[in-house]
Amino acid sequence: MRKDYLSVIGAALMLAIGISSCSSNDEDISVIDTEEPPYIEHTDTINGWAITRDDLGRVTYLNFFLPVYDPVEKLYNSPSSFDEVKHLFPLSEGNEIRLSGEGEDTPFEGLPEFKQYHEDYTQYYKGVRVQSWTRFNYFITPEGKRMSYAFIGPFIDIKDLEATPHLSEQDARQVLADYLKVDRDDSWLCELFIREFSSKENGTIVRTPRLVYLVYGPYAPGDPNIRYIRAPQYMALIDAHTGELISIST
Repeated sequence: MRKDYLSVIGAALMLAIGISSCSSNDEDISVIDTEEPPYIEHTDTINGWAITRDDLGRVTYLNFFLPVYDPVEKLYNSPSSFDEVKHLFPLSEGNEIRLSGEGEDTPFEGLPEFKQYHEDYTQYYKGVRVQSWTRFNYFITPEGKRMSYAFIGPFIDIKDLEATPHLSEQDARQVLADYLKVDRDDSWLCELFIREFSSKENGTIVRTPRLVYLVYGPYAPGDPNIRYIRAPQYMALIDAHTGELISIST
């Protein structure tokens, strides 16, 4: 399965800065203003499926079947496709879920006769990608049935967010260049997407989606024609409406 370069690095960065971020000097630019975990999860069950939800009640993970613990008969009561469980992810108008990739995985050792596959789904709001990583795992049983065993979420319900950036990609690169006090280079990679941020207001954790650019640069010295071995020295999140430098990481 083909993986988009920006999306893979961006997902890793999001995991890193979801709790904190660091800058190139003593200034601390922090997205999360809380010492508490941004997501408190709990698990309930529906039809015998283990369904994990965050503190807002949103589904973050589905376990239909655990190969190590559950009898194989339980697998045959699992859904055969994402369409059978998408009602657990209610989304408002403007949101859509697209199949973005699929592939075959290595079979479980305990079930070598079951072929294992995955499907990746990406959420979009008004055509803009929402930062998340979602996978639907399933088996093809020896009888040829397509049965699911796990789903990794979540999706984020976006409402009333202006999806048109006020800044151009060049503007976003300029914000990073100004912060680093270097000349802007329009070869720096830049990606537009929507991400949910957490903050603490009056003791309450508040989640707010924002339209942001993720800008990578400057590149470490090296052959300019071989970009993939020239790692970016900084990765910055910039608000695509206001130009605010939200976070920067080395």
